[in-house]
Amino acid sequence: MPRFTKMSARDVQIGRGRMAAERHVPFIEAMRAGDAGKIELERGDRPQVVKRVLAEAAKETGIKVRSSWDDKSQRVLLWKRTGK
Repeated sequence: MPRFTKMSARDVQIGRGRMAAERHVPFIEAMRAGDAGKIELERGDRPQVVKRVLAEAAKETGIKVRSSWDDKSQRVLLWKRTGK
């Protein structure tokens, strides 16, 4: 017989939501660790995805950030905290 355990809805992430949450973790940790930083993309990283994930992680934590590309090839993304 299966065993059921009651859980809070906010503690359960299913499907794409779980993958997105895991992808946000390093961004959130970096934002909490400092007021500014840079993200160096590796081969295969898509610039628009990295910038979007940074924005999503910032929104999730309530930290306001601004970001811009350091180079025309979009391999280095600079970010800075602009509010709490």
